[in-house]
Amino acid sequence: MKETLVDVARKAAEYLTETRRPSTVIKVNSSGDTSKVFDLESEDIIFEELRKRVKDCFLFVSEESGVRRFCEEPEWVFVVDPVDGSMNYDAQIPWVSISIAAAPLRDGEPTIGDVSHAVVYDVFRKVGYSYDLREGVTVGGVPASRRSKPSGVVLGYFETPDSYKIIPHYWAVRGARASLRSLGSAALDIVYVGLGNAEAFVDTRAKLRNVDVAAALKIASVLGAKAKLCNGLNALSIPLKEVIRIECLLVGYDEDYLSKLSRAYLESQT
Repeated sequence: MKETLVDVARKAAEYLTETRRPSTVIKVNSSGDTSKVFDLESEDIIFEELRKRVKDCFLFVSEESGVRRFCEEPEWVFVVDPVDGSMNYDAQIPWVSISIAAAPLRDGEPTIGDVSHAVVYDVFRKVGYSYDLREGVTVGGVPASRRSKPSGVVLGYFETPDSYKIIPHYWAVRGARASLRSLGSAALDIVYVGLGNAEAFVDTRAKLRNVDVAAALKIASVLGAKAKLCNGLNALSIPLKEVIRIECLLVGYDEDYLSKLSRAYLESQT
């Protein structure tokens, strides 16, 4: 299954990078954002490739179309962001990814913690960060290596003064400043925290959805990162069978970094 997901993501990435694809806005998607030609065509490639390659019945939950059901009793749920970093792609900024997470559908409601296979594929660098139960996390097919101490970088999205408020409090709790970067692909950002290329990820804008981060959070958590919602819930408890908005997400390199982030967030709300 992991090889299938990597191949499917690679095929969509080839479509995106063969030439500059049209960026005409087609519709407002299931999350309330605009869908462009390249978003929808990348999603269709992923959906059709999964239908060809996966013989089992599955549920398809995606950024652009919401929930696609084509069979009566799905055995899998695939949670997909066909272009994470659409604005970057449109501007030819090479920080764009494709995310696919797969979880078996058993009794109950599957969550990110139940993801059994995942890939975050870097579109421009053509590198796949992937996970399955047998091999763990691999980068380009090679077992992932994690920094023993993370880089002093905080990744996140700070579009308004309110979304930035946590940062001075984090610096105070941390005891020193960390460098800030706002790069444009939440999935790649979170994977980088898992690898230790950054120490934290912050998004308090209430714009992320489960489709944006399901694969990345599973990969990062297996590497040792910790993540939670700002209401205190473990981020791995986020459901998968429909598109769900995430009000606030904090990801730390480990429990210590996450604790500092959580304390900073609470202090920023007073």
